[in-house]
Amino acid sequence: MTTINSTFNHDSEEVPRPGEMSVDGSLIDKESPPPYITFRKGMSQGCETEFRQEFKLFRECILSTLETWFRKQDDKFSALLGEFECVKKSIQYISDKYDALEESTKAINKRVQIIEQNIQSNEPRIADLEAKLESMEQRARNCNLEISNLPEKRGENLMTIIENIATVLKQPISPRDVITIHRVPQSNPNNSRPKNVIVKLSSQIIRDNFISAARLNKGITSEQIKIQGPSQKIYLNEHLTLLNKKLFRQVRDIAKEIGYKFVWIKHGVILARADVNAAAIAIRSEKDISKLTRQVPGN
Repeated sequence: MTTINSTFNHDSEEVPRPGEMSVDGSLIDKESPPPYITFRKGMSQGCETEFRQEFKLFRECILSTLETWFRKQDDKFSALLGEFECVKKSIQYISDKYDALEESTKAINKRVQIIEQNIQSNEPRIADLEAKLESMEQRARNCNLEISNLPEKRGENLMTIIENIATVLKQPISPRDVITIHRVPQSNPNNSRPKNVIVKLSSQIIRDNFISAARLNKGITSEQIKIQGPSQKIYLNEHLTLLNKKLFRQVRDIAKEIGYKFVWIKHGVILARADVNAAAIAIRSEKDISKLTRQVPGN
């Protein structure tokens, strides 16, 4: 060892006597010691023994420290293995749940596909039912008159207003002919126009007479029915469902764009005419809008 070599003097000419102990504890005979063993001059046997004991204690201390370190590492490794086992169990649990979820998703997808197939096969029937419901809803409004752009006043008497309208149109009406009369909210809450007035009359004939008279009269104004304020033009029309109102706006815009002269409503059906000599086209759904291109003026 380097430490031992540095301890003894390489220049020493003294050699151990026969029967003395060497550094590694073996007896030294008459033979000369190995060249790597040297002794310091004057070093007694007691010093050698003390050195060996210190070296032994040092080695035992090192071994004890290493053993303690390895034991701690073993404990840490054991703890790490335990944690790793927990992680493995967690991963296995998640994997099992994922497999179950995947199986459940597949089952749901199959059910959704079956439902979609059923819906597709029933689409014509559903469309037919929707059309029938829309028709029934429109027929339920056959006796209704819708008054729009009528100035709204606090404390207004709508019954008096409808009587004044009847007087201007020369269509006498009695209180028993009016089932209900009220304003309805706008579909768009940001709309600043007055709320429309819905009048449910006792018969469709009375309703149709009012609308015909208003068309012959070229409309009616708020001034004519004694409503104070700036004069406003008031419109009387059939009471349409929301779907038919939307369809009516579409037809009116398209008809204006392609040059049709007349678009009106009769008994809940939207009608369009290219000019006075053309036949009227009935529009009952969006599919019927394509009919308007067949009678474009000039074609």
